[in-house]
Amino acid sequence: MRKFKTFLLLAAAPSATFVASPAMAEPYLQISTGVDYSSGDYGDTVNTDYLAVPVAVKYQAENFYVRASTSWVSVKGPSGFIPGDGGVTTGNAGGQVVSRSGLGDVNLTAGYSIFLGGSTYFDAVGKVKLPTASESKFLGTGSTDFTAQGEILHSMGDVSIGAFGGRRFNGSSTLFNLRDVWLGGAGVYYKKNKTAISLDYEWRQGSIAGAPDTSEATASVTYEVSKALRLQGYSYTGFSDGSADLGGGMQVSVRY
Repeated sequence: MRKFKTFLLLAAAPSATFVASPAMAEPYLQISTGVDYSSGDYGDTVNTDYLAVPVAVKYQAENFYVRASTSWVSVKGPSGFIPGDGGVTTGNAGGQVVSRSGLGDVNLTAGYSIFLGGSTYFDAVGKVKLPTASESKFLGTGSTDFTAQGEILHSMGDVSIGAFGGRRFNGSSTLFNLRDVWLGGAGVYYKKNKTAISLDYEWRQGSIAGAPDTSEATASVTYEVSKALRLQGYSYTGFSDGSADLGGGMQVSVRY
């Protein structure tokens, strides 16, 4: 199942800690939740609508962080299709439209930041996806997946730029013939006072041979209400049949 949108200002998720490196952060515990909605035809004859209510917990300790996340998800669309996972489908195009919902997969992430000099940082990141989403409902692939990626950030005052690349090692699935895939992306980030604006691009190979790649851009705005509270709104659009046509959401993050 497609992971809910998480951004670096809130939860140090998919693409490095581009705006503020973990090496620069004071230790904290962070809890995040929100809502994410997207819709797209994914190359089919009818749309698939996707709704997620995520929960994430992150602990940051100087230049090291760990994070755990999951979500409640609801999908309405053709049966046999898992939206957003690189075109994972049984190939039954135009199948019966069904509604299904339940717990999503659990995602575990750990990252270590290395200062390269000047205003440049490198993060080594490892991820594990635990298959807690229902395979029979097509909420997940039922596989345990591992991801290894490197992320680099360079800061230029209020503006930061970053890029990441890695490999996801998909486990076995009783429904799908999954393959290992490459992934990557880049972003530009601007932060002034309590407001941050980001523009990200992410790409990932389709998880099945011949399936469309995931390719999408995301714009977000984050506001620091206080030292403990952050609010974020975002929207995204896809450029391939492996991504939603349009989506968006909001997140609330509290630090202790």
